[in-house]
Amino acid sequence: MKKNSFINRHKQPTSLGGVETAAKIMSLMKMDMANTIIGDIAEKDEKLAIEIQENMFLFDSLANINDRSIQKMLQKTPNDQLAIALKNTNKIVQDKFYKNMSKRAKKRLIDDMEMLGDLRASDIELAQKNITRTARRMADAGEIILEINRQDFL
Repeated sequence: MKKNSFINRHKQPTSLGGVETAAKIMSLMKMDMANTIIGDIAEKDEKLAIEIQENMFLFDSLANINDRSIQKMLQKTPNDQLAIALKNTNKIVQDKFYKNMSKRAKKRLIDDMEMLGDLRASDIELAQKNITRTARRMADAGEIILEINRQDFL
């Protein structure tokens, strides 16, 4: 009897990570392979595919891409969205954007950020997701290169 109860108890499925873990694993793959898998997932569950994709490349990851890609992104990013997205990020991410802007644009952005006051975390998160979506679309179109630091996931 004990043997059966042991077996029955351990036949339960175990949750192993979820969306964030799947996104980390996908981020370690070559982009074309990851895109193929995301496409396969999207055929069965589009919402899940989008959620995984959004977690594959987070806003803070933009600090790891090359300066030319940041400059191209800045051309397609509204200043108000950038100000909100950078409001409470770490200095490394902020500096990555600042160093790829003119002095005047940087000063205007910092002034805009100071004028924002307190923001809801959901507003910051939405602005960051909008910018990472733009980056992903630009990468898919071959306009920029999104590289992640694989050591972040190991």
